[in-house]
Amino acid sequence: MDERVEQPQDIIKSRTKPSPGEITLALLFSFATFPAIAEKKAEIPDNYTGNYQSYFYDETENQQHSNSAAKSGSQDVTVREPSSAIAGNTATVQSAPSATAVQPSESKNTNQNNAVDDSEDVSLLRLRQEAPPVHWNSIGRNMEAGGLHGNIGSQIEIDDVRWSNSKKNSGKFKLATMQAFLRHDELPNWYFGFWNAREDDYKGQFSNQDYSGATNTINEFFVGHIFETWRGNIGTEVMVGSETATKRWKSRFKLWQDLRLSNKWSIAGYAYGEYQPQGNQPGNGDLEQYIFETEPAIQYRVNPDLGLYLRPYYYYNRQVRESWGDIVEQEWKVTAGFWRNWYPLLTSLYIGFGQDKIDNASNAKELFYDGRYKFIGGTISYPVFGEVRLYGEFKASFTKEAGLWTYTGHSWNPYTVVGVTYNF
Repeated sequence: MDERVEQPQDIIKSRTKPSPGEITLALLFSFATFPAIAEKKAEIPDNYTGNYQSYFYDETENQQHSNSAAKSGSQDVTVREPSSAIAGNTATVQSAPSATAVQPSESKNTNQNNAVDDSEDVSLLRLRQEAPPVHWNSIGRNMEAGGLHGNIGSQIEIDDVRWSNSKKNSGKFKLATMQAFLRHDELPNWYFGFWNAREDDYKGQFSNQDYSGATNTINEFFVGHIFETWRGNIGTEVMVGSETATKRWKSRFKLWQDLRLSNKWSIAGYAYGEYQPQGNQPGNGDLEQYIFETEPAIQYRVNPDLGLYLRPYYYYNRQVRESWGDIVEQEWKVTAGFWRNWYPLLTSLYIGFGQDKIDNASNAKELFYDGRYKFIGGTISYPVFGEVRLYGEFKASFTKEAGLWTYTGHSWNPYTVVGVTYNF
């Protein structure tokens, strides 16, 4: 027979060599299918920051510019590690070592990206360390981590009052044994905290103090809620606590804000009212006590690493008494300064002036204390290792004093704060 029977190996060879028509058909099918697959796979945008929504368009634009510049570079890669939620002035940007030398233009873009990310951590509400943290101001950052987040720390304060006659010297030593602000992912936009401190009055200077004065233990517990807006955060806070020196309970309601008005201007601050009922110790002629305090602030950001601010302050305390008239204390001051972020070091320097006056509400001629002062000071904050940050503040005040409760003349007051905080 002329017809040849195909062998198995011939069949295999014929299947491995498709005809030109089959090749063309396969290519057309591939070109039609791959775009459809690509549309189903969404790319992560350059300005993606986890579940944290940036409030300000300039931050997004700068991030996009930096990311596009990094993509156009050769092999240099910058990695931004997502950190756990932290409060206040903690820097969170970390960079991986580069495999190749960084070009000047690429280095500039990378630093700009880091500056934008870290600039959010500089809050006017946390530049002054002489009081507990005003609020939890990092809600929403790294929400996908899960669990409990916050900061916990301790600090000491030394408040000396020095005269030309050393026998008049006195002061106060305060140890904040525990201060913390916490939040949990199961309670979004809620935060809670506590603060425990001990105050001891002493005679003399701190270097040779005599602790024969009063001792005061302070306990405070906070619960707050944050309302997020496209301009920033507005919050409310409730505090209950006690002080052993006055043997009183106290309660406080606070409103605070931290808002960006534009790319350069922002406002922050707080106001609270506090009520302390009459103590239950025998022979106490002091009735309830009413306190109001407010400290707004306005800031101008020169660049992502430098900002100027102005902070007016007002304090009012009315101590109701059964007889001899109520005791009223009023204090005001104005502080102007600037902060500078050196990455990771954060510093600030400020000056100001003010007056503290205590008198009898029923008899204006009975002046208990009148102090007019000027001051200069600065703060510093540095991450010593990991999420542990060391901070401090020093302020020198020069006061002209008069009144029944003090000496008449000029004194100067060195005030020092040293503390440590751990963010998790």
